[in-house]
Amino acid sequence: MNEGLYIAASGGTKQLKKLDLISNNIANINTQGFKRDMLLYEEARPSFQQTSWDGSDTINLNPFHGSDPAVSYVQVTQSLTDFAQGSLIKTDSPLDVAIEGEGFFAVNTPTGIRYTRNGNFHLDGLGQLVDKQGNIIMTQSDEPILIPFGTKQITINQDGSIFGGAEFDQDALGQLKIVNFNNLQALKKEGEGFYIISDPSVKEILVNDVKLLQGFEEISNANAIHEMTKMIETVRQLEAYQKIIQSIDEADDQSVNSLGRVA
Repeated sequence: MNEGLYIAASGGTKQLKKLDLISNNIANINTQGFKRDMLLYEEARPSFQQTSWDGSDTINLNPFHGSDPAVSYVQVTQSLTDFAQGSLIKTDSPLDVAIEGEGFFAVNTPTGIRYTRNGNFHLDGLGQLVDKQGNIIMTQSDEPILIPFGTKQITINQDGSIFGGAEFDQDALGQLKIVNFNNLQALKKEGEGFYIISDPSVKEILVNDVKLLQGFEEISNANAIHEMTKMIETVRQLEAYQKIIQSIDEADDQSVNSLGRVA
């Protein structure tokens, strides 16, 4: 088997994986608080060393017997999330809250505490502050935020303190819990804008100098033009690898059918 086929296939499968991530970024351009993903590649030469990648590639890059150690393959080392802040859009809804800068809201879900940048909140039937799935938004004391029935005005200060009541007579109702982490790449996406800590050694850090904006929401940090440009580049690179494979296959065919017949 021509080793060039393996080399080209290693590059082509990485472009397919990249195409999947770009497609997901584009699909979530209108998802509040979404953070785009990207891949890191590196050169790999036989014999290959184990990497931190989770094994989701579709091809085993172990070289065939007799592989030339001087040739180079392509391998994915890891998938990274770009946690850069997305644009903040004014909604004027008193229960929409955006984090300006670093940090995550702590949310109590049926499967445990999760973290999100999506501050599109509302009240459930009990008057508790919840997200769109009905999960409870936590305070710094790890308790729900209860808004009394009949509250006419809700004010959320920049530090996350929540007050409710009449315009000039409001009671303190709690303070939103905003946390951060010393290693953001330890956060694993879990769908619905949630993150879970994948490394038990990483602990949440309470953010005290947070700046929250009431009546705003953070949109995705994936840029449509940028992602579409990346998609076009990736498709062209994939086509180049396919042409290489086709050329090698045609050359092998000529060797077997033409040169072999002459001999």
